Amino acid sequence: MNKSRVEAFTDAIVAIIMTIMVLELKTPEGSTFQSFLNEKTYFIAYLISFFLIATTWYNHHYLFTNSNWISKRAFWANCVWLFLMSLTPVSTAWISKFPRSLSAAYLYFILYTLWGLAFEILLSTLIKDNPTQASRLKLMRSRGKNIFEISSFVIGLILIYFIPYASFVVLAVDILVWIIFTPKNSDRITTK
Repeated sequence: MNKSRVEAFTDAIVAIIMTIMVLELKTPEGSTFQSFLNEKTYFIAYLISFFLIATTWYNHHYLFTNSNWISKRAFWANCVWLFLMSLTPVSTAWISKFPRSLSAAYLYFILYTLWGLAFEILLSTLIKDNPTQASRLKLMRSRGKNIFEISSFVIGLILIYFIPYASFVVLAVDILVWIIFTPKNSDRITTK
């Protein structure tokens, strides 16, 4: 499959998802700073969602730049990942409207967990399909990051039951972990 077509398709969908999310930001009802603060829950959810998407997109770019071939399996793994990401505006809006709701918090958290799992499946597929590039692609995997993500999933599921806001905290920390464990020199790669 033509890699550049899949990349363009992915970039377009990611841009649309981010645009939909920003359109959900409400104009404050008053002219005071307190009016702006009344919208803080959506802004926090939007901030976390935006940076989760941005961080994952950056890593997606690294994967595709270091892959020579996109198989049918990789295309569909990419589509599943995009599908889960496309639910982000809904889960972000729901948790911001009902921040104390267990259902909204669990959907927000579990959606990102499934999204991360879909990204891992995409990574595994690209490694299998591109054996000559496997060593560079495997740089996306880190034992420390994997242990953290599994632990944060379990801890998050428990904490959210008692404190629904924990979904924000666990996901915010996850963003930092993804940034920290980004492969060295990932900002120096160029499209082949």
